[in-house]
Amino acid sequence: MSTTTGGYDEFVYTTGDELWDRIHQAHRRFAALLSVTPGKTEIKGSDWNAAQVAGHVLTVLRRYTDRDLGSRDGLSDDATAVTQQNQDELAALGDYSVAEVLDQTWQALADIEKLLPRDIDLHQKFPFHGGQEIDVVGALSNLIGEFLIHGRDVALARGKQWQIGSRNAALILTTGLQVVPGYLHPDAPGDLKLKIRTPESNTWVLDLAGGELTSRKAEPREWSDVSLYARTEPLLLNLYGRFGLPQTTVHGAVLVGGRRPWRLARLPRTFVKP
Repeated sequence: MSTTTGGYDEFVYTTGDELWDRIHQAHRRFAALLSVTPGKTEIKGSDWNAAQVAGHVLTVLRRYTDRDLGSRDGLSDDATAVTQQNQDELAALGDYSVAEVLDQTWQALADIEKLLPRDIDLHQKFPFHGGQEIDVVGALSNLIGEFLIHGRDVALARGKQWQIGSRNAALILTTGLQVVPGYLHPDAPGDLKLKIRTPESNTWVLDLAGGELTSRKAEPREWSDVSLYARTEPLLLNLYGRFGLPQTTVHGAVLVGGRRPWRLARLPRTFVKP
């Protein structure tokens, strides 16, 4: 795999060192929480318990190590089919203890770091579910998301606070914004150009026109139907189905303009729920 001396500056600017440092920090937090959480702890809003959350995260890591990253084999053709793939892979783990899963998670992460090392070209792309592609930043930020978003689910089930953090949220959003075209609802209500600004990122555009969605960095002075300013953590939790639009607004999302701001009402019906 090739390396590059150029920087990575898409939704966020980042480096391989930052990504791997944050992956390891997120993993340690996740492992510490799960190691002291009863496996049968039920997760609010989910059919899983804490042990199944741990098992699911391991299955996601194995999608990096147990298949050819350049192939679509082992990926879901339809983004909405990922839910069934998650269930099938979790069931295939059989009986296990949380301790066993956490041990295997440490090894899987070490194997991933060999495949996608700190000096890899961050622009290199790989296939993803739903016919989408992600680059190395999207692939690595996805790991941060698995540990921190699912860690949050478990922490809340135990009545504990769990902060994802604005910088981590910005990195995880990189993954979501790369793959969001795969979650376009087949009956999306109409054209919509949404400009997203956050304190942690470059300005981004989701542009739905003629039934096709593009997700890209905004051009200078580019117009939009709707311009949204948001803190990264509530925006992330909305994109990943943990916050509804009202909660996102309460926690720091503000409609700041656009040519047709009323088209914001189309947003909840534009995407399939993850």
